Amino acid sequence: MITAAELFVGQAFRRPAEGTAVPEPVVALLGPKGSGKSTALKAIAGACGGTLVHARLDFQDARVADPISAVACVSFLLARHWDNLPRDPAFHRVGLSLLALNETLPQDRDAARAYVLQLIGSYLHQEEDERIADMAGAAVRFAVSLSGIGDQVPGPAVQKAVSSGIGALLRLANRRRRSVRQALRWFSGLLEGASTIDSLIELSQRGSDPLPHVMNAFLTDLQRSADQWTTPVRRCQCLAPRGQDGPHEHAWALLIDNVDATPAGRAFLTAFIRARQNRLPERDPLLIVAAMDRWSAAWGHEWREPWLTKADCPDGRPVPLLSQADFKQWTQHLAAARAGAARAWYPVWLDPPGPEVLRELAPTTPDGWEPAVFDEFVQRLSGGLPAAAQEIGRWVAELPTDVAPLDRSLLFQPYEGIALWERALKSFLPMSLLADALHAVIPQAVAVAVRLGQPGRSAGLDPAAFPDANDILRSLRENLWISTFAARPSRLWPVSAPGREHPAALHPWLLACLLAGLHAQSADRHPVAMTWAEVFGRMANTCAEPTGETEDQARRLYYALACDNFAPVVRELVDQFAEVAHPAWVRLVDQITMAPCRLPAVEPTEDSVTKLVPDGPPGRESAEAAITSIVARLWLYHDPHTVPSPSHDKRISKNFTRLAGNYAAGDDTDALTEAAAQFSGR
Repeated sequence: MITAAELFVGQAFRRPAEGTAVPEPVVALLGPKGSGKSTALKAIAGACGGTLVHARLDFQDARVADPISAVACVSFLLARHWDNLPRDPAFHRVGLSLLALNETLPQDRDAARAYVLQLIGSYLHQEEDERIADMAGAAVRFAVSLSGIGDQVPGPAVQKAVSSGIGALLRLANRRRRSVRQALRWFSGLLEGASTIDSLIELSQRGSDPLPHVMNAFLTDLQRSADQWTTPVRRCQCLAPRGQDGPHEHAWALLIDNVDATPAGRAFLTAFIRARQNRLPERDPLLIVAAMDRWSAAWGHEWREPWLTKADCPDGRPVPLLSQADFKQWTQHLAAARAGAARAWYPVWLDPPGPEVLRELAPTTPDGWEPAVFDEFVQRLSGGLPAAAQEIGRWVAELPTDVAPLDRSLLFQPYEGIALWERALKSFLPMSLLADALHAVIPQAVAVAVRLGQPGRSAGLDPAAFPDANDILRSLRENLWISTFAARPSRLWPVSAPGREHPAALHPWLLACLLAGLHAQSADRHPVAMTWAEVFGRMANTCAEPTGETEDQARRLYYALACDNFAPVVRELVDQFAEVAHPAWVRLVDQITMAPCRLPAVEPTEDSVTKLVPDGPPGRESAEAAITSIVARLWLYHDPHTVPSPSHDKRISKNFTRLAGNYAAGDDTDALTEAAAQFSGR
């Protein structure tokens, strides 16, 4: 099976053999924390292999402390042999810039030129290590030694440590190819220009911020190295899109992780984009893929925010999945985008992992569970988030043998005194929300999430009851926890809302943990915390005043069900079944049963069904019995804690079929039949 990374490399890296004047994109690889962006970057690097020029940079693990050391690290990584290049890339300008930063040059131009030539000679005559196999390790050591070099003139000890790295960088492109004498002649010719030596003197004296100069040197080296492509790529191992198997060229790739987690990463990208724009129409070959778990407001001028549907923003360009991103789409964006830094960005969303990935992360099946049932349970509860599946897998593997997971939600299982839901919230909630205690954040975050899923559009949350709701909503959106990509439409969605795009939702994993936290908080109440009943009771008050919308009833019954008023909700749905068209009735049932439910968190599904749908109460009509069973099972099924079961699905399908065959008020029973079909395929 072709992976999303392979599709992306095949579709986004290939260029026409005759070249192109289109600047390369800065791809923002988006997904909430724990979605597997780091793994995706490794997969992209693997798809590049030794043929496509690429480098990986991690602003956290590699301890790259500032943008200048990052430039040096990337230069080091790119300056190796690549199968499809006639010559190795060379970064002499970057090396010269680092040399100037590491030394105090005379202000006299001739004296400075002579001193630079002397330093080059000494660097190049240092003992050369021909056995540099671990380029990544050498690059990191070099970058660490350069930490802070742009801020102040280094002392003798630092100069000595840095000089060996500079020498290695200057020599890399010449290993096995050129003699030291040839390299010296190349540098001598470069330094004849007054602008070059004068800029090196200014760089040495720290007359201005050195980062723009170093970044410009880096882009110039990239461009000159790319100019050495004397022939198009004719024999290539890359995945060719259909109809594009002829001669072609490739973009070079820089894969950056944790770029928005540190000031150094953000400064690096800002300087890179500014330097590239200042150099236009000159073009370098570097395509950057930066893993990011935050949305930039500036992108909203060119791209539709991930939490908006086409109906919300009909003219906005949608963010594609990684597997769908291609060079054609990028060129179309450039043709339509306005000038500015935001134009350089190409946001894409990380494809959700397949079931096999989640199975590897949670491989241990608890006692009493069928493997297929447990796999589906992990997929539902984690919402496809790899980090969540890994948490579930670790917790299951460490459960005591006398614990029966079917008796209580896995999210409540303690480990070292902390329940899984609490550990997850402290790991995944945005830092801005963790400034307050969880007992204060959870009720308001639940209210925000539930309002996203409620039927229709009612009045906003009461600021007296939920004063931080707007800030919570903004933070969850910016950190990509609320999006259309996180939406998990119900099984009845094709029947109740055919052809309609599902609105944005809070990621199922975070919602499940928040609801578990609210349940735990309600059972063991904090003195100032809101309980489950208080949260949904206050939200139900927003439905007291009718708005004139057709979904007033759905919203009112939705909150009634969230407040555990099951019997009154069923009675009203029984009455509605005889009064409204079946498509509208199915939609009403689907909307209402999406309401949060406390029961799956604390007991097995069959126990809940027995309580909600007791066998054969006297005087109950068969239609009422079928509707009661449907509402109970759908309400439980929509909750991610519910353990899926084929018998559960069959009962839902059977009751819809009963309504269609025996108790329909009219002849139009297609909606009921289609609803039954949605649960008959297991």
